Amino acid sequence: RTLTTNQAITTAVMNDDDSSSDWDDEKSIDSCEAFVSFQSIRNAGLEEAICVSWPGVYEADHDVDDVISDGYDVVIKAAKKSDDADNNADSSNEQSAKKLRKIILSTLLEEDDIAPLFDGSRWAGTRLWGAAVRGIQYVAGVLDVKPDFVTILSNNVSGLYENEEGETKSCRPSMIELGCGLGVPGMIYHLLGGTVVLTDQADILSQMEKNVLNNFPKTALSATATNEVRVELEKMGPTVQASPLSWSHEDVLKLLEQTNRSSTGFDIILNCDCVFEPLYGKSWHLLNETINTLLKVNPKSVVVTSVERRQDDGIDDFLEEMRGLENVASVKQVWKEEQRNIEIYVSRGNL
Repeated sequence: RTLTTNQAITTAVMNDDDSSSDWDDEKSIDSCEAFVSFQSIRNAGLEEAICVSWPGVYEADHDVDDVISDGYDVVIKAAKKSDDADNNADSSNEQSAKKLRKIILSTLLEEDDIAPLFDGSRWAGTRLWGAAVRGIQYVAGVLDVKPDFVTILSNNVSGLYENEEGETKSCRPSMIELGCGLGVPGMIYHLLGGTVVLTDQADILSQMEKNVLNNFPKTALSATATNEVRVELEKMGPTVQASPLSWSHEDVLKLLEQTNRSSTGFDIILNCDCVFEPLYGKSWHLLNETINTLLKVNPKSVVVTSVERRQDDGIDDFLEEMRGLENVASVKQVWKEEQRNIEIYVSRGNL
């Protein structure tokens, strides 16, 4: 299920002062959007962009670089307390006046991409899906799961970097998001202090690159950045970039070389709602091939797979094949949500 209008899980409410406003507030009746604030930005009824925000991250307190330098743990604690703070009638005027830091993402495809849209798979890359929301909630450590993801990652040592003031800051584990579409989970993870590489097919990369640069102008890396530029920016702290990736052993090795990660790989491998045979066919074979390669490079990587169950989705076959991969030691279900048919699986490499 996608978090947009005209769906059973959401209700569109126009601004009271202007019934023709370009902004539609999306208010969900379930807990996905109750946690991640979501808006649809429309022009004459046509959605042009979406706006998402993460609880506890405010514009008034930080710009994006300040939020990142505060560190993942600090922001997570703020996120966990945000609902109580926002709903507390005794909270200060200063607190209630704060505005959440927004990520605004264009959902309009380039002119050359409109014709192939009707195959469905490219349209899916312009939607925010419930499995993506649950995926980032799990990675961020805010789902009620034991052991939580922070515990699972305890063997992964955070890196350190020095900011412009010469202060040493912690950098959370790195993440690659496979089949990211709009890239909302990866962008939120970056906002919380992690280095992220967002990947998807090259034909939707132009939209993704623009969204990354517009939302993170100081920390975004271009896919064509020189090695010197990359090294210098990464010295300053966590970075985010959008890179094309066709799932395969060869292409993911090229990506690792381009991002200077041929020997280290990534700490977290996230994929959300990437398996649905009626839309994507059996491309999950290639997804497994890519995951297998990433785990061979870094056996300590943690694979997080968030899916929504649908009829004839092919997920069981995908999971069965994953369990038999050469570089996969285990595949375990860590979350199941009956109401939305969302499941999350964690896979580990051979340590």
